[in-house]
Amino acid sequence: MLSSGRQAARRRPDRRATTVWRVAIVHLDTTGGRHADGRADEAADLRALRLRSADALEGAYRFLEGSSDGRARLRSRVLCGAVPSSALAEQLAGSQLADGSFPIGTLVSGGGLGFPALDLAGLDPDERAILGTLEALLVAADASLFHGGWLERAVRALEARQAVDGAFRVGRAGEPSDVFFTGMVAGMLGRTPVSKPDVLERAGEFLVAHFSPDAVEHDGYAALMAYSLFFTNVGHERSDESLQWCGRALEKGFRSRRHDAVATLRILLSCDAQAMPGAKFDVVELLDRLLVEQAGDGGFAELSLAGPEGRTAQTFDAMLAIVRLCASLPDGASLPD
Repeated sequence: MLSSGRQAARRRPDRRATTVWRVAIVHLDTTGGRHADGRADEAADLRALRLRSADALEGAYRFLEGSSDGRARLRSRVLCGAVPSSALAEQLAGSQLADGSFPIGTLVSGGGLGFPALDLAGLDPDERAILGTLEALLVAADASLFHGGWLERAVRALEARQAVDGAFRVGRAGEPSDVFFTGMVAGMLGRTPVSKPDVLERAGEFLVAHFSPDAVEHDGYAALMAYSLFFTNVGHERSDESLQWCGRALEKGFRSRRHDAVATLRILLSCDAQAMPGAKFDVVELLDRLLVEQAGDGGFAELSLAGPEGRTAQTFDAMLAIVRLCASLPDGASLPD
């Protein structure tokens, strides 16, 4: 399996798929200010970066293999080619409940970024259904599994639980939590081909009523993720303006190190769009920063107070980002077989 992880980081980019990565919501500048007179040195540096990436991918894979998070292990195996994506699709379909919703998975307990602190035992059945189904959609999206009969049933289950004011609520009601879950749920619904326009419209009106530049610049990462996901995937008259603010806040947070590389890339991976106005990143810089964040045990989010089992979600996020960033590196960085 470890050779599969190394191949994932080493493989030569497919120009048809990586000219503009569909998961890269910002313009990914691969020049990094480098010039033609340094092409030989640049190629050597990029090959070295790929080797570091392959080693990091192996370490993260081993970290997850040693965890008790079965879903994270399966996602990692699918990503690295150890098992086919159909294995994850079957696991998701097999866990779907009769009403189309999903039980709570391991994204929250595994340290999923953006999620507020929740008393899972205290959630009512509808709140559990919203959270579990959102988790399932996020997992499926990362693996490009947005197809099959299970998807429409999951969408209908979420739509049925929208509040009258357009929000999707989980846990104690309050603006930060309501914005996060409304933006995340509606944003994921907007990525599917089967969501109802009126549901998205009501969610949009709720979010627009709470949006401000301060909401994404100063109110925290959760709001930035939720607004970015929604306005990237759902058409709204305020989308362009809002995404300008989101893009600027995302880059500013990364440059100031308020948001680490894993957190920055999790937003890029979730949004599934070609561009976000207002932000520009260098692939090499993103990848280099990401690799530096890996802990000695191979996992990421080393400072998590929840221990190793609370780091599985961010470790997988880092693996997914490594694979996709490596595919965006220039051809000259390709390694020999």
